[in-house]
Amino acid sequence: MITDMTMLNKKIIIITLLLNIFFLHKAVADERITMGAKLLVAGWQGDNGSVSSSFNSDEGAQLAFSISYTLDKFYTGLSLQSGKYTFKSIAPDQFTSSARVSSSNNDIEHREFDLLAGYYFWDNISLFVDIKNVNNTWTNNNYQQDFGGLGFGVSGYIPVRENLTLFGSAGFVGNGDIKDTNKTKVGDGSSGALDLGAVFRLSDNSTINAGMKFRTYNFEYTDNTTQTYSVNGIFVGYNHSFTL
Repeated sequence: MITDMTMLNKKIIIITLLLNIFFLHKAVADERITMGAKLLVAGWQGDNGSVSSSFNSDEGAQLAFSISYTLDKFYTGLSLQSGKYTFKSIAPDQFTSSARVSSSNNDIEHREFDLLAGYYFWDNISLFVDIKNVNNTWTNNNYQQDFGGLGFGVSGYIPVRENLTLFGSAGFVGNGDIKDTNKTKVGDGSSGALDLGAVFRLSDNSTINAGMKFRTYNFEYTDNTTQTYSVNGIFVGYNHSFTL
């Protein structure tokens, strides 16, 4: 009987300690979920290489949605953005496993997907990894091109005032696959990204943000031709956090 009571007391002590640790962790940890929306007004410029001349579209914008989870210095998030760009003359060429197809007077739907995870190794600076995918669809014939790969980057922020913070991030995909509508690989590519902006805190859980966004892509196809382009612009967004 004494042994049973001793074991019971030990279990109670262990459970109490675990509960204390759990609630202490919840009390001191910065744990939250953040949801956001962002409008990006951007231009799309590039060059089709030696086959045809450069292309440019100033008629385009993207709408982005994001959700992220933060636990102290660790964070992970998902971002989706989509928009349409109008090319009134020369447009980006289409590449298939058999031939390059010139394009002009066309609309292209541009979509970006990012799944990332990072950690603040220093007070205001973090390193992250990013699974990235970019999808372009030419609306005249529904031809699709996918580019994707594993990216790496660094992000950081600088508090300026109580309600104002400057931020920036830079990332790159060193080597990714380019695939056509049939999911056939037609080349290899790389990309780079730079975001700069500011965050203004409206309340403990709500912020607005604005800044500049730069994206560059360099593609080399199986026929040894190249294509480069950039999607650059300004953005404004809103985020709301839910403390856990």
